[in-house]
Amino acid sequence: MKTNHSDTTIQLPTNYLRNLLDLVEARGGNGADMLLRAGMNQAQIEEIDGQLSWEQFSGALRESRNEIDEPGLGLYLGSQLTITTHGLLGLAAMSSPTLSDAAQVACQYVATRTPLVSMRLEQKGLQASLTIDELYVLGDIRATFLEALTVTLLAVIDFVSGGQARVSQVNFAFHTPAYSSLYEAFFPCPVRFNQEQNQIILPAADLNIPSRLADIQVQRQAAQQCEQQLKQWQERQKLSGQIRMMLGRAKGRFPGFEQVADELSLSPRTLRRRLAEEGTSYQELLEIWRQEMAHQYLRTTNLSVQQISYLLGYNDPANFGRAFRKRNEGISPLRFRQQGQEAPAISRSE
Repeated sequence: MKTNHSDTTIQLPTNYLRNLLDLVEARGGNGADMLLRAGMNQAQIEEIDGQLSWEQFSGALRESRNEIDEPGLGLYLGSQLTITTHGLLGLAAMSSPTLSDAAQVACQYVATRTPLVSMRLEQKGLQASLTIDELYVLGDIRATFLEALTVTLLAVIDFVSGGQARVSQVNFAFHTPAYSSLYEAFFPCPVRFNQEQNQIILPAADLNIPSRLADIQVQRQAAQQCEQQLKQWQERQKLSGQIRMMLGRAKGRFPGFEQVADELSLSPRTLRRRLAEEGTSYQELLEIWRQEMAHQYLRTTNLSVQQISYLLGYNDPANFGRAFRKRNEGISPLRFRQQGQEAPAISRSE
């Protein structure tokens, strides 16, 4: 799948690169060669508050899989990440009063560890769900990334609750991988694939489990520092990257241009000018994001074309079909899915 992250030049934290390198070398791989092929070097791993491009980040995961010939790399990487490897966010979570508080702080500051997703905690009746929303098209590292994230989230839940939380199900919004038999070793519950959302599900009552290391003063201080980290990261991003994150969180209810400007504390005129300086516009960002996500939904989920059209903000599936054909050389969404072909390059409207 062709991705277009160069439009946003999103900068990703170097968090977990050391863990990835250690895993590769522990499995007999050459970490230095892996880094070189991914366009990085050893010095970048040691940088405090270092940043990676999308190409470097995705390349590191892809080349690590190849270096040790392990398609289930994400499962092993996630299992190596303890709560302390998550820095200030891990400290804020472990010192929270309850599991619910820990989950809320994780949802609020997940971008300080990875801005590729957002998370939300929801309760419906007797059931609670921690949902992972993908903000970018992850391409061929999608399963690897989501597996690592989900496995480490389960470890955090287990640590904060002292092993008392009863996770009942994990859902993934991608197809069943060829190595799915490995999942039994990493997940304490049934795992379902081809689902509408990536979710961890547990009894709502378990959210009230007190943290064994609760310390409200430590939690407040750590949360304040997470807030500072979040603001610093946001300041380093281009406006187009910040808008892409807003679109990913919208789930079909996309904000208007004036609302975007207001959320960014800019006047509409200033926002329009600054986006023009980045060589884009709000409408173009929206249309490119829609098409990239359409490719991902069609290729990696069993969602109907109608469901996909609503997720992408189209009130009428026919409008989605016309927009898709316009940007994909006349190919309809259904034909694109049936052919299982690589997505044609996304055309750009001026």
